[in-house]
Amino acid sequence: MVLQLSDTHLRATVRDRVFGRDPDERLAAVLDAWAATGQTADLVLLTGDLADDGSAAGCARLADAVAAIGAPVLAIPGNHDRPDIVASVWGGDDVASVGPWLVVGVDTTVPGEVHGAVDVPAVAARLDALERRPTLLALHHPPISRSTGDQFRLDGADDLLEALAQRPSVRAVVAGHLHDAVDLESSDGLPVLGCPATVVGITHDGDAMEIAPDATTGARVITLHEDGSISSLILEG
Repeated sequence: MVLQLSDTHLRATVRDRVFGRDPDERLAAVLDAWAATGQTADLVLLTGDLADDGSAAGCARLADAVAAIGAPVLAIPGNHDRPDIVASVWGGDDVASVGPWLVVGVDTTVPGEVHGAVDVPAVAARLDALERRPTLLALHHPPISRSTGDQFRLDGADDLLEALAQRPSVRAVVAGHLHDAVDLESSDGLPVLGCPATVVGITHDGDAMEIAPDATTGARVITLHEDGSISSLILEG
């Protein structure tokens, strides 16, 4: 089982508010909701915007908080993060094994930009070099979403989905960035799952977006089945 946490937006200073909320308090609420389930995670997957200010202190505090889960962590950066700091806190590994599955992280950040980009030939080469096992691909910027806003785009998204359609070992894509808990599919039927943020939800409708205090916050709990199928649910917190 994979516990996906995204868009925690911790800052260097404890209790600094983000989106009008205390990100430490919000993270603690989500982790309490996870603990209350009594379940055990095989992997904690952190899909970016871990530190709102890109700070080492924010990332280190997040690392301390999720350490209590007692599972390995795979962390990828988001547009708010510094990839070098994320790597220094969690290590540079971007592939993890969960039973018969592989979980592969891809850095989609563009220095100094909010939108993302993906090097499709590099991702394809990485996937081709791995064992042919059911694979979950994790990004910060999703290749499809309910938003058409420029800051939420992923350059290379169409080419990525075409490459993934040719690699059936990839069974699903999970992402963050939009603070939006959605279950979508590519035109080829590949699941693309959006993770809620821990700090605050955002609603999207084309170019329009609204920071919505009543929108879902929490985590995504992903079950990677032995037969290569995937199921998931949203843990609200």
